[in-house]
Amino acid sequence: MAILVFNDICQRFVDHHANDHISFSIPEHTIFGLLGPNGAGKTTLIRIINQITAPDEGEILFNGESLKQKHIAQIGYLPEERGLYSKMKVGEQALYLAQLKGMPKAEAMEKLKKWFIKFGIEEWWNKKIEELSKGMAQKIQFVVTVVHEPELLILDEPFSGFDPINTNLIKDEIMKLRDNGTTVIFSTHNMSSVEEICDHIGLINNSKIVVDGPIDEIR
Repeated sequence: MAILVFNDICQRFVDHHANDHISFSIPEHTIFGLLGPNGAGKTTLIRIINQITAPDEGEILFNGESLKQKHIAQIGYLPEERGLYSKMKVGEQALYLAQLKGMPKAEAMEKLKKWFIKFGIEEWWNKKIEELSKGMAQKIQFVVTVVHEPELLILDEPFSGFDPINTNLIKDEIMKLRDNGTTVIFSTHNMSSVEEICDHIGLINNSKIVVDGPIDEIR
């Protein structure tokens, strides 16, 4: 079964088609690699899924029904351009962002503590974001993206800023999330990462889907 179905999605900006009659589906409980060069239309498609913008034509189905505002709580999004408040303390900010996703404070605290222990970052709780390295801040942003246990997780270049050890740590966590029922959209230029962790891929070029399907068939 597909968690997302794209039916003839079009998005225009003045005289440019960012998405040009895009139709494909993303199977549930998979890691789906969304590939394509800069300017191909990947970011526009991700913004439509997150309802930051709406398509000019077409429809997206989420679990069989038209994508609506209520589905935002079931989506986690890690953008390529990270955005944490540099003056806030790590724990305070993590709690705030978890509650924005609808988590009660006590539940958010409990689950955040588990993630902080898992990543060995408990001592960062009372530090300010500006005191952390880029890689440290990336870990925090990953945690706050997944802490509410979304059905659909969208990761845009998630390994940017990580050293090889932490890249492998995050890869392992992504695959565990998939194995526990999360569907992951993995947007990247890094083909080696795609071949390593993705089950399916969709390749966008010049605003159109060129090919999509199971990675073994595409290979």
